[in-house]
Amino acid sequence: MGFKDMIRDKTFIVSLAIVVGIVLYITIYSSYFIKVDPSKWYSYPKGIPPSSRYPFGTTLTGQNLADLVPVALKNSLVIGITTAVTSTIIAIVLAALVTIARRGVSALMVFIDTMCTIPPLPVLIVMIFTWRDYITMPIIGLILSIFGWAWPSRSLISILSSLKERTFVHTSYLSGLPSYMIVMKDFMPYIMRYMLVGFINLMLWAIGMETTISMFGAMKMETPTIGTTLYWALQYQAFLLGLWWWYLIPVLFLIALVLPLYLVGIKIDEYLT
Repeated sequence: MGFKDMIRDKTFIVSLAIVVGIVLYITIYSSYFIKVDPSKWYSYPKGIPPSSRYPFGTTLTGQNLADLVPVALKNSLVIGITTAVTSTIIAIVLAALVTIARRGVSALMVFIDTMCTIPPLPVLIVMIFTWRDYITMPIIGLILSIFGWAWPSRSLISILSSLKERTFVHTSYLSGLPSYMIVMKDFMPYIMRYMLVGFINLMLWAIGMETTISMFGAMKMETPTIGTTLYWALQYQAFLLGLWWWYLIPVLFLIALVLPLYLVGIKIDEYLT
């Protein structure tokens, strides 16, 4: 599949347009059109269904969902991007060290393999719950990165170990190139295609993990995210009271972001491979 074929692919174009549209919407709307802090409770009438005045309705906590959802999605996206960037950098650095270093490789491999076996959810719930009064959205992304790098790093080690045996890499070693130049010149062009797809997958993982942790009530609950919005909908029994807009609209926005982003990742993977 060539680049021209990819940009002509309707699935790719539509998915990318949806992702870009949602990102622009939540960025512009949350920056210029919100007059009342959406994290403040009882700023609007409670439990109003969608109408011309309140397009997405209001919650029983007196929040306008038209203001709350864009900010919540923006915060979830910040967490996802922070986790993806940090985890990707850590994965590349550790994989390069394991592949090139001559000492301490066994200990580093044991550490990476150990991190791959630890279930992240219970540990992250405890960590974020303990520090939730002091953390911000980027810091939450950094905390998620503690576990986000492990599997990408393990996959990269396999790729780099195979590349290390190639003739052009041996030529670089024999020509006296320093290790960092070998990584940049010989390894990076091959692993960038993998890491681009891995970056998108890490974003999806982080957004899903944040939503899950929030549903357990372990997140900073006064800060709007998709997870905290759904948590308060459950706490106020929106399902039983028929306030379908309180939980359905955030879920639809989350699906509208995650599904096209996943499809974009698939199409990029098809193009690069």
